[in-house]
Amino acid sequence: MWIMPLGMGALAMFVHKMVWEFDLWARWDGLGYTPDGARAIVGAITSSMLTFIVFFLSILFLAVQLAATQLTPRVIADVFNRPVGKISLGIFVFTYLFSVALQGRSVDPVPQLALLLVIVFTVACIGVFLFLIGYMANSLQPISIVTRVAAEGAGAIEAIYSARLTGSEEIEVDDTFLRGVQPPATIPYRGKPGVFLAFDAQGLAEMARKNGCVIRIVPQVGRFVGEGDPLFHVYGGGETLRERELQQSVALGPERMIQQDPTFAFRIIVDIAIRALSPAVNDPTTAVQCIDQIHRLLPIVGRKDLGDGRIRSQEGHLRLVFPTPNWEDFVLLGVSEIRMYGASSMQVVRRLRAMLENLTELLPPRRHRFLHEQMILLDAALQRYFLDPEDRKAAGLADYAGIGGVVDPRSGTDKKI
Repeated sequence: MWIMPLGMGALAMFVHKMVWEFDLWARWDGLGYTPDGARAIVGAITSSMLTFIVFFLSILFLAVQLAATQLTPRVIADVFNRPVGKISLGIFVFTYLFSVALQGRSVDPVPQLALLLVIVFTVACIGVFLFLIGYMANSLQPISIVTRVAAEGAGAIEAIYSARLTGSEEIEVDDTFLRGVQPPATIPYRGKPGVFLAFDAQGLAEMARKNGCVIRIVPQVGRFVGEGDPLFHVYGGGETLRERELQQSVALGPERMIQQDPTFAFRIIVDIAIRALSPAVNDPTTAVQCIDQIHRLLPIVGRKDLGDGRIRSQEGHLRLVFPTPNWEDFVLLGVSEIRMYGASSMQVVRRLRAMLENLTELLPPRRHRFLHEQMILLDAALQRYFLDPEDRKAAGLADYAGIGGVVDPRSGTDKKI
């Protein structure tokens, strides 16, 4: 957050110097301000801009606090990382420092061009601030946040799982080399605890090839790793491996990132949904909007080859093994908690059914089994929470709108209750 304001502050000093030199050369006096008048107007702008910056930061922190309380704390980083806020703060700092520099030079002859520019910059700041109020109000709405998170998640899925799903059966992975074998060497993590963000897969595979061993990464991306926790298991030799190189091949940070961990996008959306379903909030419509975005992501995942978490050399030898989420993990993350917390909401169960039925139609047969299991659990929830037969019948329909848009996706005709 500080990089843009710092850069704009340095730019303000440079621009002021250039404008001042040009004023001395051009002797332009179009505004006709006297030194006293120039000092008065620049002083008013300087004090106002400082108040403006403090006011903007107060609004930003208040908006973030409200969003974190009503939605999820995991939206805080997204709000501060958005370029609109950084650019706006940079413009405010630029104008403030430009006016401060000008205030000390408001002597005869008055720098009329610099004075004109500071007025123009101030008017621009007012326009930016008015735009920012509307932008923040719209961007912190639940639908805006979940849509943005889903878009980032879709991009991460496409980037990480580039291969499309082929074949009709699951590929059996031959991992007999690792079954029941005590790792001859365990490399613990040495460093500041944090969340496992990413690793250099190709680099680790090349290390394993050169040392004639198999490296197994213990934590999955997105898991917390403390100092001393097992980080690598090394099979079949690897005595010449240097621990420092292994440690440098992984990245840890304070919080998960969607770019390396698409499941984090599901986590954020589900957190917003279950917060909306809590008795204190009781907002099932927001939960339905979250299911819409999960419905957007699951078909993308279902059509991808999620890999087996293994990298082999060109000769076909296993070199690197790492944990990776499978189809069941994505579905369980996207459906289970919303189903449990929203089982008593007719909107939620109808929208979940519509999603599960549609996914069964869209995705290959190898993805159907777990979807059917989720449908069975959803039917069991209906039996527990909807005791009246008519309510149970209504809740058992598939509805993309939750309540009010009941359409049979197979026939395209409205269903009658």
